[in-house]
Amino acid sequence: MKITGWIFDVYAVDGGMRVWIIDPEGRKHRLLDPFSPSFYIGGPPAAVRPLLTFLSRLNLPLEVTRAEGIEFYSGKTIPVMRVRLTNPIHFTKVVRWCTSAAVKPEGSGISLYNCDLSLPQLYFFERKSFPLAYCEVEVDPCGTIQTVGLLDSIWRTDYTTPPLTTLTLRMEGGSIRPDHTGPRRLEVVLDGRTTCLEAEDEAGLIDRFDRLMLRHDPDLILSEWGDPYLLPRLMAMAKKKRFPLLLNREPDTGVITRRERSYFTYGQVVHQAQAHLLLGRWHIDLHNSFLVDQTELEGLFEFARLSKIPVQQMARTTTGTGITSMQMDLAFQDGILIPWRKQESEAFKSADQLLLTDKGGLTYAPKLGFHEEVAELDFASMYPAMMARYNISPETINCPCCPHNLVPEIGHHLCTKRRGLIPRFLEPFLAKRAAYKRLKKTATDPEWKARYDARQSALKWGMVTTFGYQGYKNARFGKIEAHEAITAYAREKLLQAKEIVEAEGFEMIHAIVDSLWIKKPGTTEADYEALAERISKRCEIPIAFEGIYRWVLFPPSKSDREIGVPNRYLGVFRNGEVKLRGIEARRGDTPPFIRAAQTEMIETLSQAKNREEYEGLLPDVEAIRETYRERLKARRVSLWELAIAKTISKSPGEYQKESLTAIVAKELAGRGVRLSPGQSISYVITDAKARVKSDRARALGFIDGSWGFDAEKYESLLIQAAEVLFPDPPDRFRQRKLLP
Repeated sequence: MKITGWIFDVYAVDGGMRVWIIDPEGRKHRLLDPFSPSFYIGGPPAAVRPLLTFLSRLNLPLEVTRAEGIEFYSGKTIPVMRVRLTNPIHFTKVVRWCTSAAVKPEGSGISLYNCDLSLPQLYFFERKSFPLAYCEVEVDPCGTIQTVGLLDSIWRTDYTTPPLTTLTLRMEGGSIRPDHTGPRRLEVVLDGRTTCLEAEDEAGLIDRFDRLMLRHDPDLILSEWGDPYLLPRLMAMAKKKRFPLLLNREPDTGVITRRERSYFTYGQVVHQAQAHLLLGRWHIDLHNSFLVDQTELEGLFEFARLSKIPVQQMARTTTGTGITSMQMDLAFQDGILIPWRKQESEAFKSADQLLLTDKGGLTYAPKLGFHEEVAELDFASMYPAMMARYNISPETINCPCCPHNLVPEIGHHLCTKRRGLIPRFLEPFLAKRAAYKRLKKTATDPEWKARYDARQSALKWGMVTTFGYQGYKNARFGKIEAHEAITAYAREKLLQAKEIVEAEGFEMIHAIVDSLWIKKPGTTEADYEALAERISKRCEIPIAFEGIYRWVLFPPSKSDREIGVPNRYLGVFRNGEVKLRGIEARRGDTPPFIRAAQTEMIETLSQAKNREEYEGLLPDVEAIRETYRERLKARRVSLWELAIAKTISKSPGEYQKESLTAIVAKELAGRGVRLSPGQSISYVITDAKARVKSDRARALGFIDGSWGFDAEKYESLLIQAAEVLFPDPPDRFRQRKLLP
């Protein structure tokens, strides 16, 4: 029998990999693909022999054979022992025993390869397939896969996804985390209809939920706070009442759980909630997925296809993990052995060398104030483009064969004889994003236009991570010297661009890493396009002309009004598009009330075509501010509109300074809410100057009618949001009688 459809889910079961296919009519097919995963052991024979003896004594179906593979950094073929598990359900257990042996003193010298890939990854790598691949599968009468014919490619841009039935699970009223508020009812959304699941007791609630699952059998459960709260609560109720909970499609299996964790990345603490993964069905928590938050489901699907990580897992992992999986897939196909742990440590550097190499990107502080007819030029995917152009990769940096191919400024050199893994991975990746951007511009169907935009946005996040992971200490294919080479080239390219624009008489308004803001009276769009071509030719990487601003405003720093802040501005292009960076309307911790006020002010100012018109609209901005101020004074504002969201950087008990965030974190902890670093909390400022510090702010979810809000404090936030929009301090405009 032949089945045509999309690969929906893959996981290990006794005897092989369970493969779920959804066909174009939405029918689900539960199949089995016999699969025997392998990993490799390398090292001196004397070190490897005891481990092989141990494996031979295991009462498990496995075979050990001699093999060869390519060592990543040297590119040389080395002898290894291949360990093949007949049944994939034993793979993780055997690998755990081997890794434990490798870290013991007597295991010194042992190298393990391909051992810490997930079984679905290994399956997709070996089968040259991927999640959501459209394929034709031939199966026997027992549902065992005989052959799989791919009708798809990870590099396709016009692919479609299977028809999915979706159930949304959330708590009634608002999107605040359920354990940060009082009791609420469970809501279910199906076919656009919202119903509350109610019952007299917990057993009745589980029974209603199970009946719903049986009746509708959704492919996807989209939840709000399902990972940290909803599914754990439902599972606890079912266990307590000894009721089955029909979350999985795979019979007689439990929900797969993963522990929560907090980690530090890119200067901030991030919290990853515990995960609850289903078998044969997807569960995606909208509040526990970076990709879904940034790129919606389309971006998640794109990344899962490229990374070969199943959709549920990709939803809960970082883009860096996805990018690493793509690189590992390329290495796997090339016969490169994928090391268990990063094996190349950072080379020693003197203090002088660190000062020379560890500089990061180049920034020119913005010229403060209001500027008209300013053009923006952006290097297109600068860091990835340079990695591909100059062959920057961990195994090509400071190679033994090409000492004269020097990196600018810092003294590192790059290989010209061996094409690096990272550039080879990036070339089709960059091409696919460029294709999506072109398709987005030419698409006439709004649905496909949005689809292309989400997919290219997902790839953008992946490219950002590709650079960052070169400097990450635990990155499988990362090396700090490669990271330093990328930033050195970036500094050189920005300097070259600056030299060109200034030599041609342009004024540099601002520049930051990969973007420039420049102006010259009388310059047309065609002139700027030609300038971009000349810069691209000189710099050897493409730079794009983004457009001409009617006006752009660079406000001063809050701490020092004499200096500007990089990447903090607002402006309006000639086509009316508004661009904001770093101000209240863009910040995640701005209360919705303040954000709405500033957004309305900016909408008014966006009508201005020059400074004269802009200043003429400032009285309207003052009027908007006054309207919002009157609402505060009259208390015609809901507490939800005044909520401030903050991420805690430590556990509540570790705070020593009584900031508003610390006060509310301790309040929640006192109510029994378990908080971890990186989690977000929401609060309302009740009395910023209260003598009793705990009265200064209250958690949004537990605040009741007996508490008000500090109108004076919120008014000061409103004033700050308005003053950012003034080219000069408001008092100067009053002196000139431009404001009342």
